[in-house]
Amino acid sequence: MTYRIGLIGSAGLGKSSVAAEVGKSLGIAFLKSKDITRPLLEARGYDSAKCECVEKFLSEKEMEYEIVDKKINHEQLMTGGFITDRTTLECFAYALLSVEKYSSDEIAMLERICKDNMRKYTHLFYFPYGDGWLEDNGIRTVNTYFQWKIDMLIRGLVKDWGIDVIEVNGDDKKDFVLKSL
Repeated sequence: MTYRIGLIGSAGLGKSSVAAEVGKSLGIAFLKSKDITRPLLEARGYDSAKCECVEKFLSEKEMEYEIVDKKINHEQLMTGGFITDRTTLECFAYALLSVEKYSSDEIAMLERICKDNMRKYTHLFYFPYGDGWLEDNGIRTVNTYFQWKIDMLIRGLVKDWGIDVIEVNGDDKKDFVLKSL
């Protein structure tokens, strides 16, 4: 089986660590979201001292379009399977943070692109947000209200789009994911 695994959830929940370990265990590529977002931040001169919400900065219309485009193109190149720590569902959830900058046609088009791409994953695991889980890496927003808000958007999109996910709970997330495959 060719795995196309997506880990869904707000920032700081351990998705990247789990993805790296699961990818290694299964012998598949780990597509890191930071490989797409960090170069965009650098190219656009992101300064955390001036903008405390990196996710809001990345959610701007042109940025989110570019992130989605790069993400989908990168995933299409992975013929041997992959695991990723961010899906197009989260991309759309973050875009909703700047919805006022999109026309109704633009947001509808972005939703259609992101939703259609979600059908290409073979397995989707949802990491729910919970108090005390947020790890500060010096870049992500550690505001708990913001992370809770993103989690609520993610939950709503999972339901609205009719996406089947496996909820990951407990301390040993890597083993839970591997046993669920």
